[in-house]
Amino acid sequence: MRLLLAVLLLAPAALAQEDREVQRVHVVERRPFSEANRAELTLFGLGQVNPHFTVHAGVGVELSYHLRENLAALASVTYNALAHQSSLTEELAAKVDQQPLAASALLLQADALAGLELMPIYGKISFFDRTILRLGLYVNAGLGVAKTRLQLRPSDAVGGRSFGDTGFRPEAGLGVGARIFAGDRFTVRLELRDRVYSAYVSKVNGCTVQDARAIRGGGSGATGLSPGCSASSFGGSEDEIKSGAGSAAIQLGEPSSSVINNIAFQGGVSWLF
Repeated sequence: MRLLLAVLLLAPAALAQEDREVQRVHVVERRPFSEANRAELTLFGLGQVNPHFTVHAGVGVELSYHLRENLAALASVTYNALAHQSSLTEELAAKVDQQPLAASALLLQADALAGLELMPIYGKISFFDRTILRLGLYVNAGLGVAKTRLQLRPSDAVGGRSFGDTGFRPEAGLGVGARIFAGDRFTVRLELRDRVYSAYVSKVNGCTVQDARAIRGGGSGATGLSPGCSASSFGGSEDEIKSGAGSAAIQLGEPSSSVINNIAFQGGVSWLF
């Protein structure tokens, strides 16, 4: 009985002693370097993640200046080397001669944005108590200009795809992403960015819908065209001119005041200097 009482009295003390031996203290560590008043150059690749009517993929460069530790001003330029209608859209054009409206199929060829970036969350992740990964979550927003075009012929047409210029239009961008710090100079960026631009198109290659219909019927000999509209801008041969103008006429047939959300995933590496 005495032995049992001794065990009951000494066991809590032994457990408390053991807990004190393995106790760990977690502290908030200051960042080992500061980004304030430093510039950052980012090179990235991007690809559209909502390719229903269109497909986009390209490259870009972004220059940012960190006004504060978690606030930066940025300017970016992107170019989509791949910008064309999706296979579904081309299949509809080839099999049932149906072209999407410009509001659905307007292609983003290139763009330029300027804005601000805020990184409100910074933290560390420890892997097996050995490797510490430093990362930050950020959001950015900007305004700029987009260079757009429309596809006039599918990939299986004679001579391949052809495009018509639809000019420049205002654009807004909104992004959310993560920065993974590989030191005080190099950073890996992963971001999802939504580029929003107007879907309203009134001219293709400088030609209105009335011009396109006239060229579709008369080819290179079409008359009464608007200033700045040339039938030769739709192709070299008569068949190419009439086919391209016909596609433009269909896509311009119902102008829309809606906007297009071109959502792309982009990843790249940054250098702080």
